[in-house]
Amino acid sequence: MENENDEVIVDNVEETNEEVTEETEEKAPKSEKPKRTPQEEYEYHKGRTERLAKKLGLKDEKVESVKNTSTDKPSDLDYGQKAFLKAYGISGSEELALIKQFQDRGFGLDSIVEDDVFKAKLTNLREAKESQDAIPKGKGRSAQVASTNIDLAYAKFKESGEWPQDFDTAKKLKDKIVEMDQGTASIYARK
Repeated sequence: MENENDEVIVDNVEETNEEVTEETEEKAPKSEKPKRTPQEEYEYHKGRTERLAKKLGLKDEKVESVKNTSTDKPSDLDYGQKAFLKAYGISGSEELALIKQFQDRGFGLDSIVEDDVFKAKLTNLREAKESQDAIPKGKGRSAQVASTNIDLAYAKFKESGEWPQDFDTAKKLKDKIVEMDQGTASIYARK
């Protein structure tokens, strides 16, 4: 009986080996399947994500697709476009902002630089900038020198010959008179 059991076991082992061989043969054709390109892989996973979202009730939420940062904002000018505009004498942030306004309306760069409305707005923008730049900035916007206590004391001294009562002012007045006599005083102080 042991013999029969041994044979049966051997038969079972042989059958198992045959089954394993058959399974490996079936797997071989699956591995020869062509691989997907990255774009196809992306589309596949995007579809799977949308189906799962729909199944889970998350259909309202949008799955953001991956975008290239250089194409996110078509209104941003690249270096070639900036060079084109520079050839037409258009530069500066305010002038480029005007270009972007026209691009948002659907104009191309070629038609923008030739457009009469654009040229008029650009001229107005440049004139406004020139007039703004012409206004001096700061407190002392004019070239005139303000009068000081010493100037007033000097004028009073010339008219009446009176010295100021304050010692510091009298000392500064004496120094100014000496400068005037020597000719080292500034041109505004000589008047």
